[in-house]
Amino acid sequence: MRDYLMSLLEEIIQEGRKQGMDQQAIVRLAGLGDSTLSKAKAADDLRLSTLIKLANAVGLKVALSTRQPNLAKILDRNVFTQPDEAA
Repeated sequence: MRDYLMSLLEEIIQEGRKQGMDQQAIVRLAGLGDSTLSKAKAADDLRLSTLIKLANAVGLKVALSTRQPNLAKILDRNVFTQPDEAA
């Protein structure tokens, strides 16, 4: 769970950087406390509401997707590529 959470947080931070925001700016725009990201990085869990606020602050949306490989190919627009061509 921790690796997945860290991956999500890093994606949020990277998107914020693309928009010229540092981590504190993301947290403030999300309306959260200054230590939110550092606490989240140190924790093994994070409230969904906090994750949604952070994502929304940088224009991202938290969503679920299926593990079905065909749907993943459609969403990634790789329907007609072979596995060795996708790289």
